[in-house]
Amino acid sequence: MKRLLPLLLLVAGCGAVPVAAPPSKTTTTTTTTETTVVTTSPRIDTARKLPADPCQLLVAADFDTPLAGTPAPDPAIPRSCVYQEGNTGTDSDMFVVVTFLGAFEEPANASGKMLIQGHSTAISFVVQPGVMQSIYTVAVNATESYSVIVDLPKANSSQVSQIALGKAQQAFRRLVTS
Repeated sequence: MKRLLPLLLLVAGCGAVPVAAPPSKTTTTTTTTETTVVTTSPRIDTARKLPADPCQLLVAADFDTPLAGTPAPDPAIPRSCVYQEGNTGTDSDMFVVVTFLGAFEEPANASGKMLIQGHSTAISFVVQPGVMQSIYTVAVNATESYSVIVDLPKANSSQVSQIALGKAQQAFRRLVTS
């Protein structure tokens, strides 16, 4: 027992008086990272359906001047409808083509992107001698899209783009919700 007494006192002394540890100087750095995810899927807020006939997407009231003739499909462009605005009936008139496409794909020559009613839209231009062409391609649902193409002689890109945007928006209003 005599040999255990110093050990008991030592153990009792250690347990009775706690020794304070010096304050810790640990620095914690929290790094917030932002991750950007790039997707190739178009944005489609509310899926819609195309009507059976592309000539149903625009009507005569959507144009500022009378149409030169009845809108009709272009035999060279499947699933299309051509509108000719103007009273001359010649190549100096404005031509608007609505064409139905498959799943939305951004054209290789796209010069801009935007949303029409929450649906991905790609904008592109084609310049031909004396004619500026603007194309708005709009996602409709996972498997369908449509393009509005405006050809306007002697116009600049801003003018023809504004017209094509207006026609693309008017056409969108005529889509059927699925």
